[in-house]
Amino acid sequence: MNKPKPFVLLIGLLLVLAFGAPQAAVWQDENQWDANWESRYQQWVKIHWKDDIFMNPMKPIYHKYENDCADASYAMRLIFAFEHRLPFVVNDQMKPGKLISNRMKRWDNLPVGQRVRKFLDYIADVTSTKSLRHDTYPVALHDIKPGDIYVAPGVHSYQIVEVTETGIAEVMASTTPKKARFLLRTPSFPFYVPDDKAMGDGYRRFKQPQNIRKSAAKQPGYSEEQFRLAKDLKFDYVKFTDVIAKKLGRRAERPDEKTTRLLLALCMYANDRSVYVYDALWHLQEIRKKGRSCMNRREYNDYSTPGRDKRLKMFFSSIRHHLDRIGRFDPRSRPARWAKAVFAIDEPPVGELKHLNDFCMVQMTLGEELYMPLRELRKNLEGGYLVSDPHAPLQYRWGVVKTPYQANCPTY
Repeated sequence: MNKPKPFVLLIGLLLVLAFGAPQAAVWQDENQWDANWESRYQQWVKIHWKDDIFMNPMKPIYHKYENDCADASYAMRLIFAFEHRLPFVVNDQMKPGKLISNRMKRWDNLPVGQRVRKFLDYIADVTSTKSLRHDTYPVALHDIKPGDIYVAPGVHSYQIVEVTETGIAEVMASTTPKKARFLLRTPSFPFYVPDDKAMGDGYRRFKQPQNIRKSAAKQPGYSEEQFRLAKDLKFDYVKFTDVIAKKLGRRAERPDEKTTRLLLALCMYANDRSVYVYDALWHLQEIRKKGRSCMNRREYNDYSTPGRDKRLKMFFSSIRHHLDRIGRFDPRSRPARWAKAVFAIDEPPVGELKHLNDFCMVQMTLGEELYMPLRELRKNLEGGYLVSDPHAPLQYRWGVVKTPYQANCPTY
């Protein structure tokens, strides 16, 4: 074999210096999304989407990846696409009409593993729970599968990781603030009922790259069923999830199973309020640094929680009614004993309260070790002590202070 002549090598080197090395995508597509790949994705989520996905040093590309709830939802789809050489494409929220994909070449000087990590970080920076509504579409309730997500835009998102034999869509989720963490797996439905009039929330599926520019209504399997059902049931979480369980399940839930699921969902829903309270206090602090004491109408509407607090009270009431129907205080049942500690009129024994608090405590705000028992939260809600005004101090927001809050700022 003839060796290249020196002047040929020199010309090649000069061309590289002049025009740069050949640019590399984050990864090269070798396959295309279709029904078969969606099925493989669903199985992959069930088996491989574990709570330690970002904390396992045996997976160095993803190890210590800093994430929040939306980041984790996007990462689930992105990581599968990378590992199986499928395209990953989402809408560019910063540049409407433009797309972001694994064909980006801005990290072409890095090894492929580092390119993927940079791409994960980039996607996390330019997406959110609000952008998820544009990259996904709602599906029929009987069609919910692992790999689908639940989105509450601007609030939270979950990954559906399993559908149990009783029809429960189990979830995995990250949270705020953004940091490397173990994901939280919960054997219960997402604790939201879709209520967005624009149908941007609810149980949703990622659009395939070839369909990314099409509207939600033109996606395969698109359905508005969940929005109609939620409205018909007056957004009652227990009734709504009962319908889903019947559609998806191969057998009925036992009473203890249902009680546990509902108490888990209640715990999650109550804890999610801490995000709203934290965001309001942080925003209030920021505007006061700039010399403004009170939120304007738009800010007040964004950060106040009257609807959410009303729904949380309804959630307690729905679970109480469920427990009344099944006979709530079976002493042999641990979930029933938790429920008794939450709902009993008389103060439960100290040991029973400890068992309940070991099961669930409500964090009052992010980043601080301030907690409230579920029983105390129920009593504060029923007493009308929770304050939804985003200007109110933390102790008023949770009803710790029982005297009426005197607003010094306009309410809307």
